[in-house]
Amino acid sequence: MGGEANLNNAGTQITSWPLVYVVADSGAFSSISAFTLVNMSSSTWIFSPSPGVALNDLWNVGGFSFDFLGDTVSQSGNFLDINGYGTISSTDPEYQTTDFTWNLAAENTASGPVDIVFSASTGASSGGSNTVPDGGLTLVLLGVALTGIELFRRKLCKA
Repeated sequence: MGGEANLNNAGTQITSWPLVYVVADSGAFSSISAFTLVNMSSSTWIFSPSPGVALNDLWNVGGFSFDFLGDTVSQSGNFLDINGYGTISSTDPEYQTTDFTWNLAAENTASGPVDIVFSASTGASSGGSNTVPDGGLTLVLLGVALTGIELFRRKLCKA
């Protein structure tokens, strides 16, 4: 996933999500087209200080939803890196609720919303039923590439 988020002045909370969308589809997520809008929680997401405040239904899209449980946060200058964990579930009974880890990377380059990129993977599951698929390396690489293109575009617009 990629898009934009509004942070509070302290950089410890996301107060709103102006735009979040699916960057690429993969595995069981292939039924969700790229650029499909993601429904983000309307509640303020407090991610710092770690481990953050648990938030059910942080996001949902295409029958999948994510419940945030905790995170580790690192900030350096304009860069924010959050490694979070929780569970992902599906309305499809073929998939069981699964441990889910993810990374949100953001860079604040101007006033207003910051650009974000999510990447994720599923944790180990027990039992014989399918787990919710991980986003995979392809999603990470595509997200990084799209962020690079956006930063390059902004640099050209300033020139």
